Amino acid sequence: MARKRTLLLLIVYGFAATLTIFYGLVEKHSVIITFFSFHVLVCICIPVIHGWWEGDLRKQWQSAWGSFEWQGTLYGLALGVLMLTGVLAGLWLLLQEPGRPEAVRAGMEAWGIKRRWIWVFSVYLIFINSLLEELFWRGFVLQRFRASLSRFLSIFLSGFFYSLYHLIISTLLFGLRNGLFITSLVFGVGLIWGWLKEMFPSIYPNWISHLLADLGLALAVVLWIY
Repeated sequence: MARKRTLLLLIVYGFAATLTIFYGLVEKHSVIITFFSFHVLVCICIPVIHGWWEGDLRKQWQSAWGSFEWQGTLYGLALGVLMLTGVLAGLWLLLQEPGRPEAVRAGMEAWGIKRRWIWVFSVYLIFINSLLEELFWRGFVLQRFRASLSRFLSIFLSGFFYSLYHLIISTLLFGLRNGLFITSLVFGVGLIWGWLKEMFPSIYPNWISHLLADLGLALAVVLWIY
């Protein structure tokens, strides 16, 4: 009974993440509200409250972080460089469509991401967003799924919920067809990061890889959109 309840909660948490992105970007048109609702309420509060409810908050926190190791870090660095290159190449291709950079910029500015704040947004995206997403999806959700499900199903479900809210973001900025394609790529990346977390329990390989992928996003935004 307790296992089924935990699984149900994890599924609710997965959809809650998508709902916060929808609320912040579609309903409120505010990146600040989006970051607060997603990063604070979902990525921080949910694991803390869930860990306190289960009575093993300290254990969960230690399991999410793990300890630094060089082999895993090198794996994460290598994957990150590949993802950075892929992100830059993919966005460069998408932005070749006439009027696309201007349309994406208009959409981002409607969310409150003005030119004068673009560097603040980029630094936050690279360092804070990447860390909080990894702690939540691979450090918390994946590990809780693993307590009840097989490795494959745990990685699949955590990757699915991780990619789900990217459909909202990518569709709003690039249209439905491109949004579906981008989301499928994000799902694949989520599977890779799930596999990496299973290979190396430390958060650092995933964080470094995710950080470099988000660096690719930030560079594309600064160089080609703003």
